[in-house]
Amino acid sequence: MAFTEFVVPTLKTDPVTEATFTTELAPFLINILDTHATPPKFKYFGKIFLENGNDVSGDFRLCVGLEWEDASHFNSFVASENFQTFKTMVMPHSLAPPVPQLYNTDFEPIKVFGSALTEVWQVQIGEGDGKAVESREAWEKFVSAVAEAGGVNGNGKSIQGTSLNLEERRWVGVLGWESSEVSLKYLLILLVS
Repeated sequence: MAFTEFVVPTLKTDPVTEATFTTELAPFLINILDTHATPPKFKYFGKIFLENGNDVSGDFRLCVGLEWEDASHFNSFVASENFQTFKTMVMPHSLAPPVPQLYNTDFEPIKVFGSALTEVWQVQIGEGDGKAVESREAWEKFVSAVAEAGGVNGNGKSIQGTSLNLEERRWVGVLGWESSEVSLKYLLILLVS
């Protein structure tokens, strides 16, 4: 099992926020992650293009993906004075406070996050294992169908798991793609077949 974190900050979309995040906030965040007593194993930053089927490619929508050695390392970072300082710095540029999401995933996310395009599916599952099992089974069928169509070859470009720290428990499935064209090609193949 791996400990995978997602953060999708709700930043304002104005040019000042984008410039501030790029020149001040991101470098500060990278520094406090790198210098933390138990830093993440890997960290990735990306831009969101589609959200709930809507094109948001023109907006300043970011996603951060991290892999932690242990859930306690994540908890230690989130409780740290440096992270509290970061939250204070980012709040004037945010529509809402950042909510780090920690998941216990089946594999390390390095190959997924290292893909040119990452597709993330999230489902609120509540308490108990019923919806988690249902989500996992549906995900496995989807990934198998993509693999059969030639889109994923079982090389670790897919992860799934359940949240560990959210008020409303969630399941997440993440698929790595070479490009948006490849994603579209294989999703169309699945729709037609």
